[in-house]
Amino acid sequence: MKNFKIGILGCGNMGEALSLGLRSYSSSGELYLYNPSLIKSQNLAKKVGGIVVESLEAMPTDCDWYILTFKPQSLLDFKYTFLANSKILSVLAGVDIETLSQKFPNTQIARLMPNTPSRISAGANLFYSKFNSSDFVKMLGSLGKVFVMESEEQLDKLTAVSGSGPALIFEFARSFYNFADNSGVNSLVAKEIVYQTFFGSVKLMEEAMKNNISLDELRDQVTSKKGVTFEALESMKSNHFAKLMSDAFHSAHKRTLELKEEIKNA
Repeated sequence: MKNFKIGILGCGNMGEALSLGLRSYSSSGELYLYNPSLIKSQNLAKKVGGIVVESLEAMPTDCDWYILTFKPQSLLDFKYTFLANSKILSVLAGVDIETLSQKFPNTQIARLMPNTPSRISAGANLFYSKFNSSDFVKMLGSLGKVFVMESEEQLDKLTAVSGSGPALIFEFARSFYNFADNSGVNSLVAKEIVYQTFFGSVKLMEEAMKNNISLDELRDQVTSKKGVTFEALESMKSNHFAKLMSDAFHSAHKRTLELKEEIKNA
């Protein structure tokens, strides 16, 4: 499917990430880009060699797939009639296939929850479809790894991990940087130390996964009883770090379910 024809409806951060990933899969595939703000679709077209679609009416009706990458709340005002049997991939968090099928009858709909590392082909992408989409899933592999979910419920719950996860990791990294930046070293050096610490730790996690080594074991390899790292971990424990993170994930999942109900009841 190197000569694909795909319509991207929404050219924000996620639309850009998906377009970059798909372009890395094929230099000959056609990407038709629509966004209410024309400047966004024009800028993205320059990056990925895409074709700017100035209005929804001008979007080709014979695309292999249409990818909805706008905000879930914008679905209510989205006006476009897809031809029967058109294939639609939705990345709208919390919007289930039932709701999308009511909005776009007689179409085939799949869901994807990508994350921003997809723009560098390093995403953790959750996919769900009720019809055979194996060829398209292979193509989505250009975004990173694709995990096929058994149900929409799984996809909605794990959105808190893969979809929101990068932002939580970046926020965690900020706390590292804030401390390092107050240590007296140059700010750029502080940033490089933090980035390399995260990069190296992820590489260790990759090796551990290959060798069936748990995260607990990795942590314990760094920790000596009554040592420096031990005290840091004890501080995190006494400040209920595990509960704080659990609450964050549950809050994200709760918001996913709220979005689903808001759109269903609108």
